[in-house]
Amino acid sequence: MKVIAVANQKGGVGKTTTAVNLAACLARTGRKTLLIDLDAQANATNHLNVEVDKITVSSYNLLTDRKFDINQAIIPLSPNLMLIAGSLALAEIDLVLSNVLQRESRLLKSLEKLNSAYDYVVIDTPPNLGMATLNAFVAANYVIITIQTNWFGLEAIKRLMSILEDVLEQANSKLEVLGLATLHRQRVIINEDILKQVKEKFAENMLNTIIRHTATLAEAAAAREPICDYAHGSKAHQDYEGLTKEIIEIVEKQKVAENIKRITDQR
Repeated sequence: MKVIAVANQKGGVGKTTTAVNLAACLARTGRKTLLIDLDAQANATNHLNVEVDKITVSSYNLLTDRKFDINQAIIPLSPNLMLIAGSLALAEIDLVLSNVLQRESRLLKSLEKLNSAYDYVVIDTPPNLGMATLNAFVAANYVIITIQTNWFGLEAIKRLMSILEDVLEQANSKLEVLGLATLHRQRVIINEDILKQVKEKFAENMLNTIIRHTATLAEAAAAREPICDYAHGSKAHQDYEGLTKEIIEIVEKQKVAENIKRITDQR
């Protein structure tokens, strides 16, 4: 089971859109996928047509109750796609966990109870660098940083990278950081220039896929459907399908390498 967090403390940069559509596209490939919404705004939950007001247990319970059975919070959406919903209660999570021991590893402990029942867990983090986001970083194998290709998007990642450096040093040394260009306007000089700078900054950790700016993604969110259902074959769908294939190649190629190393070490 591989855990992928999608993060950026700046709102409006395609973070939730990426988490939802990556999870849905992974599920479409036949891989059992769990999407966890850690945002108090619960936008990922709404995007997938789940009524937040009717939710009785949510990701909030994963972070606050060590004895909570994570399976009680799982909502089946399709044969291969499951959801743990967000909740307004998450807005107070920093205060609730302020004096709790090992508060940054609550999500990790909850996910361990799944016993690798899923191929992928995708986590949509809130647009801040608080306790919910930190829990996602500690629990994840990979973090995808969504970067809107404008000047403000470039500035936003500087603080995030500083936090990630601390996580790598102190809490999760195996976390792999991947950069993803989002909401990119092709043939606009400033956007192309920012894209070049982002690629230079992330180097080999920059994903090849580029999520282009298109109204279709906003329309899919308004229709409360993932892009693979709302506009199959569209440019937006092609972008997220390409991202999904790239993530699978990265994750599963590494998995094969790990298995080979394990077998070799046993000899």
